[in-house]
Amino acid sequence: MAMLNRFKKKREAMDQSSSRRYVYSRETKATGKDFIAPSSIKETLPGDETYEGTHSDYLVEIGSTIEPVRYFRTIFAEITGGNTWAGMLDQVILGEFGKGDTDIAIHVDPVDTADELEDINRRIQGIESDIIMEKNSSTINNLRDELADLKDRQKRLRRNIESPFNVSIQIVSSATEIKTLKKYTNNLIRKLAGRSIVSRSPDGKQLDALLNITPLSENPMYKEHTFGFETANVADLFPFGHGGISHKSGIIIGKDHLQRPIHYDGWHKDLMNHNMVIVGRSGGGKTFAAMVLTHRSAHIGIRTAIIDPKGDYKKFVLEMGCPYIDLSPDSEHRINFFDVDIEEDENGVRRVNVDETVAAAAAIIFKMIRTMDDAMLKGNIKAKIKGFIRDLYKEREITSDPDSIFDHDHTYVKNDHGHEFSIGGTYKKMPVISDLYKKMVSDPVTAEVAELIKPFTQGGGSPSQAIFDGQSTVKIQNVPIFAFGLQHLDEEEMRPIGTFIATKWQSAKFAKKNRHIQKRVIYDESQTAMSDPELAAWLENEYRVLRFFNTSMCAITQGFEVFTRVPQGLGILKNSPTKLFFKQDPIDIEEITNKFDLTDGEGDFLVRQAKEGLGILRIDEQASIINVDSTPEEFALFNTNPNVTTNQFQETAV
Repeated sequence: MAMLNRFKKKREAMDQSSSRRYVYSRETKATGKDFIAPSSIKETLPGDETYEGTHSDYLVEIGSTIEPVRYFRTIFAEITGGNTWAGMLDQVILGEFGKGDTDIAIHVDPVDTADELEDINRRIQGIESDIIMEKNSSTINNLRDELADLKDRQKRLRRNIESPFNVSIQIVSSATEIKTLKKYTNNLIRKLAGRSIVSRSPDGKQLDALLNITPLSENPMYKEHTFGFETANVADLFPFGHGGISHKSGIIIGKDHLQRPIHYDGWHKDLMNHNMVIVGRSGGGKTFAAMVLTHRSAHIGIRTAIIDPKGDYKKFVLEMGCPYIDLSPDSEHRINFFDVDIEEDENGVRRVNVDETVAAAAAIIFKMIRTMDDAMLKGNIKAKIKGFIRDLYKEREITSDPDSIFDHDHTYVKNDHGHEFSIGGTYKKMPVISDLYKKMVSDPVTAEVAELIKPFTQGGGSPSQAIFDGQSTVKIQNVPIFAFGLQHLDEEEMRPIGTFIATKWQSAKFAKKNRHIQKRVIYDESQTAMSDPELAAWLENEYRVLRFFNTSMCAITQGFEVFTRVPQGLGILKNSPTKLFFKQDPIDIEEITNKFDLTDGEGDFLVRQAKEGLGILRIDEQASIINVDSTPEEFALFNTNPNVTTNQFQETAV
């Protein structure tokens, strides 16, 4: 306190001088004697001479015993539109603008709620009066939007969901050279402008502004730069606050614990890729969340393919007017896992990936053989089978050339990259399992093992096993959503095979096509794939490569621990920046907490507090409580629990 009093008295004496050069003394005790280190504080205007001998700008020059001099400049940040999001000032706090330093002061003054409500009420009355008098329809619409926002704020304040504050954001930049400081500050201002934050400089009052962030200020000037905020907005300004996750694009996937909407964009520029995982116990809300994600994504042009092992999505997909592909003996739908199609890379080069198709088809054949007799699958047998499959494509003259998969003459066009390709042709008939069986049974090396795949052919006498022997009858073109239903396949034998085939088929026909379109593949009950080496390896590869085709993979599982047992599962988790956790079993929570660095409080929340649809959304290092809710119409479409009504759902919402 004595030091502050001396500082104040010296400042008062200097304020009486017309000179802008201020000299302060700093006293310390050293070796029993007073030691005086000369130091100076000088506020400069454009044209003033500085310590460097150059002409200055609006800034403060402070001498030091550590460095010759340091220059400071203050700006006040004003957030336009009143919109905030979690971590919006993180870049400022980190000071990533060049060779300089940043200090930030956030001044927060509480406002009496009654006064704020009275002010809002006056503004509402004024806008209602303006709407009556206004003739311009565009202006009327703007006024109605503003009126709706004010009424929402009025409701939050009345219910004590939020509290009002006056907020001022002051940012002080500093550097040891004026040139460096100018560059640093200009970079800072440009970054702020990109986030709809306007910078106001207190030119001519830079010293007062600098003192404003210390206890020395007797006349706080930050009050000249305040704006009204609510509790949630204030929290967004702090790196340790519980601000809501918001990408300002994409869809509203739910609300946080403060009832603020959470916007999610799987293609946000800050994410390393588009992938995600949804983890939770049975009945926690995983499938419901996937439907919310799918339905709302469709409205902004994101297309979705769903692998549905239990038939949970059938009602939803059909009522959306989209194809539900039921893979069963009684269904008209058939897909051929020998199908190939055209891929286009980022440079616009189109090709048919025959090698990958051969490998995938061989993996499916190997799975069929293992289902019958694992001991028969020797190395020489594998090599022979791959060779036969490759021969099937050669016989049809199918190569990496895109034209090779068509039968008739084509019309040639150019894509956006200037590469020429053909359209208008009809696809050649693709190889089928029966074709492969004929080759295997006629070769002495593979004749015996050929009998193991015979049941999967039309001549094998087992319609339930032969459903993948034939040309595809399914065509996916310009539909927002489609799903493969696997619930009618034998759970022990055919469902794993059918899952592999459906996943591989959609990859060639959907995920790896139309690179310019955002796509998502949802794989429910994905823990079953981790016990299958071929399928686990295939899925992990899809998680790594599909991002290059503008496709997001979304694995849904109630068996998280299964993922952690195999390297492929760990690879999937590692390649998923977005993770959505719902209610967890106590036996799983320790593993989940350790793998994802959740706090003890978050773990306790997921075990003891999370109700259906309530969980934690984790996007990279950001996390938020989320309630995945819906409109009554959406709920009627998505609900898979016959014991829950729309009214009950609305009552249990956070």
